[in-house]
Amino acid sequence: MDDHYSPLWRSPITEPISFLRPPAAPERVHLSNPAADVMTDFTYVQPRTTGLDTPIDIALEYMKTSGVRSLLVIDETDDVIGLVSSYDIQGEKPIKLIEQLRLPRSGITIGQVMTPKPELKFVDMLSVRSARVGHIVATLRDLELRYLLVSQVGEQEEAPMEGLPDTYMRGTEWEPVKIPSRASGRRWIRGLFSAAQVSRQLGVDLMTVITRAHSLSELEFRGAT
Repeated sequence: MDDHYSPLWRSPITEPISFLRPPAAPERVHLSNPAADVMTDFTYVQPRTTGLDTPIDIALEYMKTSGVRSLLVIDETDDVIGLVSSYDIQGEKPIKLIEQLRLPRSGITIGQVMTPKPELKFVDMLSVRSARVGHIVATLRDLELRYLLVSQVGEQEEAPMEGLPDTYMRGTEWEPVKIPSRASGRRWIRGLFSAAQVSRQLGVDLMTVITRAHSLSELEFRGAT
């Protein structure tokens, strides 16, 4: 054993002590709340990822055990190349592939049902900081989106969670992955807005109500307690 390192100084703590934790998202919000109140922030919540070749049912089980409804899809260099949701896996996409390509469900992979990066919609974190929940709802409604991603250039602010280890499925094997350094100057995904999460926090079903609401004020009324 290398004797170059000496033990750290330590002492007992006699006064009351708690622990640090990320800010909790409010259970209920209104359209006037800050947009950040309904954002899944990857500074605090570790994003879950998968690879192109992961079978869809293995990815779905990973979502269930991880408590998420979507996964970022990454390539061999850990760059994000798409997003897949539980809706993609449990919806019409696999059924069409089975009918059109005569594939068994076990042969369908994430790359065949995901939304590729060119089709994903992004907003910049700078805009999110000054936005309200109503702006996010309006964007989701205007684009008929289930997910809206938030991007940020690493040098815009210091992030405390560089390089945290994570695991993901590539094919059928678990592999480690690290988040790129957020001080690198590259653009990275800061977080996302989920219509399902916004629905829960507003107390309305955006996927059904939002298309019928005549105005955002009506939506606010329907979600009021």
